[in-house]
Amino acid sequence: MKKQRKQLIILVILLAALAAGYFGLTGYNRRQQEREPEQAQGEVLTDIAADDIQRFSYEFNGEVCSFERTPEGLWISSADSSLNLIQSRLDAMAEKLTGITAQSIITDVTDMSQYGLEQPSNILRWETAQASYAYCIGDYNSLAKVYYICEPDSHTVYAVTASLGTGFDYSLEELVEEESDGSGESGVE
Repeated sequence: MKKQRKQLIILVILLAALAAGYFGLTGYNRRQQEREPEQAQGEVLTDIAADDIQRFSYEFNGEVCSFERTPEGLWISSADSSLNLIQSRLDAMAEKLTGITAQSIITDVTDMSQYGLEQPSNILRWETAQASYAYCIGDYNSLAKVYYICEPDSHTVYAVTASLGTGFDYSLEELVEEESDGSGESGVE
């Protein structure tokens, strides 16, 4: 009986030590993952001001949506300049194109399909007065929280923050301001 009690106590102590080690290691890994984005220097792909972007385009459901900035700083549709567009959404899209840093770089990729880049989900293009940019958007890696991107016809893949892969999922119709009649009349007499 005494021997069984000793074995039980030893097993409980061993189990407690293993549980403490597991939770300690889990916490350490979580802290390391939180620090990694701060420490990631990476390669800067773009470092421009949003106001410098003169035009940009993206693909949505097979349709190319293209926009230009007027001299007054407003966005217009390249297809129909008469549309009253939601400027804040277009400004937010342009902002996503300003400071892109690769968290990691994979060179000499022979199978682009493993990163979702053989048939990219989107192709972002934008221009400033000094340069033109184009990146294909591939798969999202939920573990690393990155999208894989590459320049067209390139075999170098960049892992970038998730913000670049989102926010370009509006049709042109969804970017048009809803019009109100502005009469102020309720229609009730």
